[in-house]
Amino acid sequence: MTAPSTDPAGSPERPGTIITVAVTGAHAKADVPALPVGSEEVAAAAASCARVGASVVDLEPRHDTSVPDVVAAIRNRTDLVVRVSAYARSETLATLLDSGAEVLTCPVDAPEEFVSDLRAGASSRDIAVHHEVRELDQLETLRLRCAEETGPSHAVLVFGSSAGAGMRGDLETLSAAVARLPEGVGYTVAGLDGTAVPMLLATLATDGHVRVGMADTLEYAPEVPVRDNAQLVARAAGVAKIAQRLPLSVSHVRGVFGLSG
Repeated sequence: MTAPSTDPAGSPERPGTIITVAVTGAHAKADVPALPVGSEEVAAAAASCARVGASVVDLEPRHDTSVPDVVAAIRNRTDLVVRVSAYARSETLATLLDSGAEVLTCPVDAPEEFVSDLRAGASSRDIAVHHEVRELDQLETLRLRCAEETGPSHAVLVFGSSAGAGMRGDLETLSAAVARLPEGVGYTVAGLDGTAVPMLLATLATDGHVRVGMADTLEYAPEVPVRDNAQLVARAAGVAKIAQRLPLSVSHVRGVFGLSG
């Protein structure tokens, strides 16, 4: 596969698209042999995704891997923006802050004390903090959180939880969420499981950014397993080109996120 054409600045009429890949999640390797697990496998997957249009890689701490080791491996092989989910129940906050990630994503419903400590630690290290939203009701809390920020604000909106809770993966719910976002806040949409393709298409229509990857879905199509993460990124990049929302370069994404690198 060859890399899609990228527009470093997008256009005033049709802004470019940030394509994020969530390469590994909570799945067990024994259950999903194709899933990249461990520093070198994840870094290799990230590098393959970078070649076909990804500019950001999302990582979720796993019990069997070290976040700093995975981040270091990715940064050794790519220039992708590395964004790590920071959960109060995961690795210690100090470990995540010192992992080498350029962005940490904090759930909007995280305890206030954790959010305060995360923000203070991130500020002292020039790390950006993004916000994860899984419920429509959390958007009011997002508004309050973003009002306290001075730099660019960005939210990761997760739709289609298989557990039945959370935001439904349909156009009506996406439209409601986008309408309730604070003014000026950028957003990336992740569609879980069978909502991955519908949410990809709908998000591009709303000028949002997209996340794909094996952390979110293990099917390329109904009853067709995903071959690898690059397959999902290549599809997202191709659809973005059709929508005239060309994948943005990593350097441009760093500007959008207000990163110094």
